[in-house]
Amino acid sequence: MTIKQSLVLAGVLQWHDFVSRTLYQLGIFALGAIVVIYSYEVVSRYAFGAPTRWASDFVSFLLLITVFLVMPWLTRAGGHVAVTVLNDQLPERGRQVMLRGGYVIGAVACLCLGYIVYVETLTLYERGSGTLSTVSIPKWTLFALVCYGLFNSGLYFLRLAAAGRGVKKTAGEY
Repeated sequence: MTIKQSLVLAGVLQWHDFVSRTLYQLGIFALGAIVVIYSYEVVSRYAFGAPTRWASDFVSFLLLITVFLVMPWLTRAGGHVAVTVLNDQLPERGRQVMLRGGYVIGAVACLCLGYIVYVETLTLYERGSGTLSTVSIPKWTLFALVCYGLFNSGLYFLRLAAAGRGVKKTAGEY
């Protein structure tokens, strides 16, 4: 790889990180909005006897938004669930193979599911399908967020597999 190519790749990876970090922060904001909306619903329902019709729908949408906007950044940070009992017992070389293999399997799963969701998103867009809720929105918008989360998590798993990050144990581990 030439210096120019590596600079371009570094720029693309930095852009990927920037977009993921920004949308991660938007996901955190969506989580905060869930708290505010549910608090409003509780006060409205029990203090004023006037429950909202829209709160449950918005919370459902925001929960999906939170999960799939936060997912890629957490994948990048290694925030996914990992059972490491076997991995911790392996020598360094075996640990690297197992870790990278897990990253590749995670990437394949996310990218395949992302493709399936992408195809369904296009279908929903063409049909103009909406959610069956009090507040109806186009389904494809929600599926597009799922697609974003899966594809970008898959890309981060590939980046982790290539980098081998998280492979080495720290000095205090046994």
